[in-house]
Amino acid sequence: MEGIFFYWIMWLAWIITTFLMNKGKNRLKLTIFLLVTILLSKWNLVALTHSINMSLLMFLVLGYYLAVKNHKLKLVSFYLTSLTLTFAYTGIMLFRIYDPVWFIIDFRLMISVLVSLLAIYLGENKTQRFSIFLISICQGEFLYWIVLSRFYNQLTIGTEAFLDMLSIGCAVIFLWTIIQQLTLNIEQSLVKMQKPIKEKQG
Repeated sequence: MEGIFFYWIMWLAWIITTFLMNKGKNRLKLTIFLLVTILLSKWNLVALTHSINMSLLMFLVLGYYLAVKNHKLKLVSFYLTSLTLTFAYTGIMLFRIYDPVWFIIDFRLMISVLVSLLAIYLGENKTQRFSIFLISICQGEFLYWIVLSRFYNQLTIGTEAFLDMLSIGCAVIFLWTIIQQLTLNIEQSLVKMQKPIKEKQG
């Protein structure tokens, strides 16, 4: 069932931000964004003969916002990275139409995990990883449907399957960030434990 991953992950994210995050402006902004995005997921913006999902536009704006907010961003490198992943997403989606046999498991899981892992590898910090992923997958979705518009009319850009891929990818990056932070905390704790032992031995 397309769309189920999106709603489960988005509602889970809303619960985490509402009850587990520290109070502050970021928590309020993120909570409102998640609720508005969920509500707009069923709304489409009509442009000529095609429709654009409002949630896609929300995530694309969020990606650009995170990119601008990241002061350490190297513009040329970021532009090339996001452009590369944009073409990668579009290429995989077009290849799925041409030869779907290669997609042994659900294509939503394969594509979202692949693109999110590339974003993790290419991004320097969590903000940059999220921005690269969001911009790349949203721009890739636009490019994918632009190609298909040459053969079909009245298309919807940002289907429920796309929202599933987007939410799964964000969940992968979020989990990676948590694991990375936990690993760092464990390493720091071990270093602190070793210091008193060395002092006693000395």
